[in-house]
Amino acid sequence: MRIQCKSTTPRLLLLSAIISLCLFLLTACFNYGSQELPVVSDYLFDPIIEIKDLRVGVVSGPYWDMFEEAILPSLEEKGYTATMVYYTDYESPNFALEKNEIDLNIFQHYEYLNTFKFDHDIALSAIMEIPTVSMSLFSNHFNSINEITPGVSVSISDDASNLARALRVLEAASIITLDPAIDKSKAMLSDIISNPRDIQLTPVPAQTLVESLKTYDLSVIPGNFAVSNGMDLSKALYHEVLTGNYKIVVAVRSEDLNKQFVRDIIDIIYSDSFREVITDPTGNYANFQWPRWLHDMMD
Repeated sequence: MRIQCKSTTPRLLLLSAIISLCLFLLTACFNYGSQELPVVSDYLFDPIIEIKDLRVGVVSGPYWDMFEEAILPSLEEKGYTATMVYYTDYESPNFALEKNEIDLNIFQHYEYLNTFKFDHDIALSAIMEIPTVSMSLFSNHFNSINEITPGVSVSISDDASNLARALRVLEAASIITLDPAIDKSKAMLSDIISNPRDIQLTPVPAQTLVESLKTYDLSVIPGNFAVSNGMDLSKALYHEVLTGNYKIVVAVRSEDLNKQFVRDIIDIIYSDSFREVITDPTGNYANFQWPRWLHDMMD
């Protein structure tokens, strides 16, 4: 009997080819995957770029002085420098901040900032309120409210928040009466329901209020403009009693809230060195109205 044995060579060759192909495909998949699969760094946020050379927006008034006297020395100790950028109106410092032309500004109160943010749809945030000089009623013709005669002319700020504020000052001084049913933070001229002296109110740009005293009998002037123009606050016929939303604030872009310079400014304003400047009875800020946090720290 002849036994025929079949050769296994073709089978082995086929099996070897299949194994080689699988190894090739597996290696290719592994190499492809190692290149394409995400790594941890792909999920990390971009690093925060810290600022050491600060650009500070200010307008006329005592607040750039306050920054330079009570805040800047401590910033310099921490390695910062600051360039003061001056503006002549209330809108430009906020537009400049939004456009990253400055890093912070210090000139406005909460009410103005919040109104401006809403009206212009921009992301700015207040980080700290500071001692504030109040809005006051001034005149070159009268020495007291009782002397005010019927029909006098009165200039007030033309921006919505400070116009409403001026109307409340005039109401507090018993010169006009506003409709009690309205939100007085948004008061308008049409909300006056009693004007026994028949005063003639004219809104003008805030930066022109001091100059307007040459042509108007009275003017309701924000404290920063009064101080920057050398007016004697003791000569005012009436001083506003400030509520919290009319304290001056330091403002930054909302996207910068986590940056170190913001934390450092907050720490400095809370510091002993800041309080020493502000509470000095012989200093420039002795008659400013304090924010609640400062009252609490001094109690």
